[in-house]
Amino acid sequence: MADTFRVGLILTERCNIECAHCWLESGPQRRSSMDPEDARGYIDQALEIPTLDWVSFTGGEPFLMPETLASLVSYASGSGLRTECVTNCFWAETEAKAGEKLGTLVDAGLDVINISSDDFHQRHIPFERVKNAYEAAKKLGLKIVIMTASAASSELRIREIARRLGEKDIHIVGDGEPRTNLSALAVETGFIPVGRGGQLPEEEWLVDHGPVKGPCRDVLRDVGISPTGRVLPCCSAAGHLQQASLGNAKEERLSALIERAEENAVYRTLSTVGPFELAERTGFQKRQGYINRCHLCYEILRSA
Repeated sequence: MADTFRVGLILTERCNIECAHCWLESGPQRRSSMDPEDARGYIDQALEIPTLDWVSFTGGEPFLMPETLASLVSYASGSGLRTECVTNCFWAETEAKAGEKLGTLVDAGLDVINISSDDFHQRHIPFERVKNAYEAAKKLGLKIVIMTASAASSELRIREIARRLGEKDIHIVGDGEPRTNLSALAVETGFIPVGRGGQLPEEEWLVDHGPVKGPCRDVLRDVGISPTGRVLPCCSAAGHLQQASLGNAKEERLSALIERAEENAVYRTLSTVGPFELAERTGFQKRQGYINRCHLCYEILRSA
């Protein structure tokens, strides 16, 4: 079996904001949400995978379902899994309020808070709320990950975010080896021109911002489950293509779906040598300039 280490549960496709780059096209008008009992069942299925340690609760915006979120964090943590939650921090109006919200989740067993912060999000949400959530998370002892999606014209790039947070102990992934006793890990990617992001002009693409060649380390390892139970081979844009679906976890066990996908030549190629080599083997006509492997992978799988 693939060394699947995490399953991401998309608790809801609803979000309180509509970011211009969102490939899932989340927003206030989206209503699809995961039934809590289904979510518990998926956690039970995840426990059948011996290499799996993590459950990530994402969206959309999972903090729009606070009681469900806390209950599921408690259920997963009580089952021996480590837990992560992804958020845009709209709820962190003050540091005190942020502490209350996060304190409930810490009591439930939350390990990591994954904060989305960039120009796209901060067009809707004041940066102060990101800082409030960050400060509260530090005081509670949560591990913090900061995720930034950038465009060519973005001003709020990852180093600027670290500067505004007033922290020298934020490690930006890609800047050498991380030190000990860090406050947070920070990751910057170029936005993928998919969904609403596909409407942004090409001159905004950060071409070659990430590697295009080499194997994918996420496919069948960091899988996702949609509100309808559809199992995604990864948690990037390519995984949401209908033709990339591994099946449905309401109809077949997650472990069986992953095992079958391992025998699929496409996923095997992506995992061992990556989308660039897959393009070479299939005769896919590559264009000049991709943002990263995920961008190229999406274009190949879409064409298939």
